[in-house]
Amino acid sequence: MVTKTAPDPAAQWWTTSDVAAYLGVQVATVTNYRKREQMPAPDVTVGRTHMWRPARITEWHESRPRPGVGGRPVIAPGD
Repeated sequence: MVTKTAPDPAAQWWTTSDVAAYLGVQVATVTNYRKREQMPAPDVTVGRTHMWRPARITEWHESRPRPGVGGRPVIAPGD
């Protein structure tokens, strides 16, 4: 079992792995968010490594709609 550790909010950059750990999702999910433009574009790309400023990711994540908020429906159990 792999344990995800929270990324350092004081770090200068977060990689895809750091963003995934912060969001509590798989790296592939963050990759798909990026490809589908469902998250901010990387602030910088070095080689094949995409990186974001931590503040940009936390602001984006806090502004995302949650179930029952911002027009996103709440899905009842059994639906």
